[in-house]
Amino acid sequence: MVVKESMRTFTYLNLYGYLTDAVVVNRLLPAEGYFAGWRQSQEEQLELVRSAFAPVPVLTADYLEREVVGDEMLDRLAAAVFDGQDPSAMLHDRLSQELVTNNGTATLRVDVPFAERGDLSLKKIGREVSVGVGAQKQAIRPPREVRGYATAGARLDDGSLEITFEKDGDGS
Repeated sequence: MVVKESMRTFTYLNLYGYLTDAVVVNRLLPAEGYFAGWRQSQEEQLELVRSAFAPVPVLTADYLEREVVGDEMLDRLAAAVFDGQDPSAMLHDRLSQELVTNNGTATLRVDVPFAERGDLSLKKIGREVSVGVGAQKQAIRPPREVRGYATAGARLDDGSLEITFEKDGDGS
């Protein structure tokens, strides 16, 4: 349930153009003793998370004996999650939206990694394109480079919605 909710949230963040440079999985149980069986189950879910969110890095932290409240516990959690890495470093930098122009056509790519065709809606409203994933909608105003272009189509390809624009026939 938590993994599916994280996937849905990640899709919405991409829809709104927010860069997510890492995924954090915390509260991993001890691998030995009483919790060993549950940890094995967590490891299986962790592999699912790593493959589903790739190439975004997945950072982990073990279950702490107290709630993460206050500076001391936040410092401990940060030390576990970042494990010697610079917490201010950019860990993944692929933009969730990208425009590619080519000789009278343009393609706007919007990452919607866990959306399915039936979850998506697309509507042209004036100069804007309204993209919906489930109940979430984002109005995207195409960049200046494609102002004289008309929306020509869209397709879902490997977790990305690709919206195609073509120059208007009247030369505008």
